[in-house]
Amino acid sequence: MHDHSHHHRRERWHMKMHRMGAHRRGMGRGRGPRPLGHGDLRLLILSLIAESPRHGYDLIQEIEARTGGTYKPSPGVIYPALEIIQDLGWAIVRTDDGKKTFHITQEGQAELVREAAAIAAIQARLAGLLSGEDEADPADVRTAMHRLRHAVITAARDPAASEARLTRIAEILAAARDEIAALD
Repeated sequence: MHDHSHHHRRERWHMKMHRMGAHRRGMGRGRGPRPLGHGDLRLLILSLIAESPRHGYDLIQEIEARTGGTYKPSPGVIYPALEIIQDLGWAIVRTDDGKKTFHITQEGQAELVREAAAIAAIQARLAGLLSGEDEADPADVRTAMHRLRHAVITAARDPAASEARLTRIAEILAAARDEIAALD
């Protein structure tokens, strides 16, 4: 019975993902390939809530941080994925301080064990994005903007950032803006 129930839940998940258009592996609204393919987001979310219970916004921020700012999933992607994870019995929701936090279940832990190789591959791909090892297409302005944004936020949020450092960051950004504006 348990195996049948597990199979039925997986089948429902695949049907739901197909209806959401997620069957188009890694494609996103004309922006080029996403760093996460079909099913990867679900596994990434599951691994993140295994690290510690999280709410939806926290997951969005954490994924953006782990991709070096190159991918920030929208609430319209995160919350349906969280719903699927709940439907599969891999997570439960608790309300803490007025926020819904997602906690991994024993079934979710078992799924992480089953998918350990896939999760390791996802984390390696995200680490490559974060370190900039994956060479981006030089004409990919969107990725360059995301990486710049991530670098600026990281540098500016550093608790040791002096006023002089923040001023220098602003000067660099102003110079880049001026240079771009002067292009033919």
